[in-house]
Amino acid sequence: MEITNNSNLLADILATIKQVPQNNAFVIEDKAYTYKELGSYTATVYQCISNLEDETIGIVAGNNIETYASILAVLFSGKTYVILHPSYPESRNLRIAGLAGLHTVICSGRDGYEYLSQHDIRLISPDMESAHSIEAITYTASGDKNAYIIFTSGSTGEPKGVPISRNNLNAFYKAYHNIGWKLDSSDRMLQMFELTFDVSVVSTLYPLAIGACIYTVGYKDVKYLKVFELLEQYELTFAAVAPSVLQLISPYFDEIDLPSLKYLVVTAEASQTELLERFRKSIPNAEIYNLYGPTEATIYCTYYHVPRQEACKQHNGMVAIGKPFEGIDVIITDEDGNKMPHGTLGEMWVSGPQVMNGYFNDPQKSAQALVKTAGGTLYYKTGDLCIMDDDEDIIYCGRKDYQVKIQGFRIELSEIEYTAKQYFEQTPNIVVIPVLSAGICSELHMAVETPSCDKEALYNYLGQKLPHYMLPKHIHCIEQFPTTASNKIDRKQIFQLINH
Repeated sequence: MEITNNSNLLADILATIKQVPQNNAFVIEDKAYTYKELGSYTATVYQCISNLEDETIGIVAGNNIETYASILAVLFSGKTYVILHPSYPESRNLRIAGLAGLHTVICSGRDGYEYLSQHDIRLISPDMESAHSIEAITYTASGDKNAYIIFTSGSTGEPKGVPISRNNLNAFYKAYHNIGWKLDSSDRMLQMFELTFDVSVVSTLYPLAIGACIYTVGYKDVKYLKVFELLEQYELTFAAVAPSVLQLISPYFDEIDLPSLKYLVVTAEASQTELLERFRKSIPNAEIYNLYGPTEATIYCTYYHVPRQEACKQHNGMVAIGKPFEGIDVIITDEDGNKMPHGTLGEMWVSGPQVMNGYFNDPQKSAQALVKTAGGTLYYKTGDLCIMDDDEDIIYCGRKDYQVKIQGFRIELSEIEYTAKQYFEQTPNIVVIPVLSAGICSELHMAVETPSCDKEALYNYLGQKLPHYMLPKHIHCIEQFPTTASNKIDRKQIFQLINH
């Protein structure tokens, strides 16, 4: 099925469910569900919530058809969904529920969620055995109504609510589609991300708009093993993955052959050129894209098609993030917010119809993150350091908070990490952690994702390549790095491990 009018994502999904009822929509834990079944489950949940006064509905994330049908039902009803994760501490889920003003939560089973009902929250577990028809649903929600709110970690420990409107989502949908994917209802597409992370939104909704089949990874699965299993067993044609997942399967690249894969998207964190070059042999027919975007700008807002033959644009081994999406404006600014010329390092700001209007009920954080220019354009300050080259490709250079000063010298932590990787034959993940004393960076620690290494030899190698003030005080070997729910390397947990 080919999209002809990619201006309303949810209307297209509803039309597709009705047009291709016999196609498989999901394969979850090796069980297939057709679009007809998905439509029936969605209509069942829709009947339970459509007449509720609640504008915002919570959904407990599960790796099951009920959860995905609940997301669609909330969206089709014109309401806003907020995901609560079953592995999160009760206190965090309750805090998110409080911040979002939740009074109703949909869950596929009540076991383990009674604590929600003890805080005046109604739990709904729809009876999926009762058949309802998707034909009864019409979608007419206005574009300025929020589609979802994702709560991200805040620097103070208080979750920040990022509300994404239907207008934001439709602008993203149009721009994402116009990258030019050659995908249709015959494709088999991976959804490996936690539903609390916004890449799960496109990994779920875009395939449904084109009638493709989605293969899911559950939160209890060992991510990298399940991803590889699905790619191989079901001959998937499209996969968006975090680079940390590729890193974990990298020892097996020589044994991996995935000729069916048409597209590999790397996302969620900086991608290493060396890692992608080694993996290319395993995916001989795939085009590789690096997609970048903060949650505040609706999933992705730039893309870079990694070339097969010519050199990949990079900085310290990190793949470029390329061109802005259609409708997105990017500027590189100095510390005072002045636009910088091409070739100059600065903070990237983004504007356009994908950018949120502000954090949920938090004008103070909104004022810190959003800037309105004299001309009335609203920009989101990403906190990412970038350079725009003469081809107007954006070169990602790291986070502002990954730059530190030590002994008066400004240090880019990614440079130390990149240099250390050159020491190893099989490149591991490496992070450099600044240790602060009275708010000042006093020393650097390096963590290497490996059971063991010759620390003295690595230190001596770094001493030949870097000035003395960039050398780590300590080198730590960690067999497997902890990751966040969005599969990014968890630097905070690593800091706790090395300071234990």
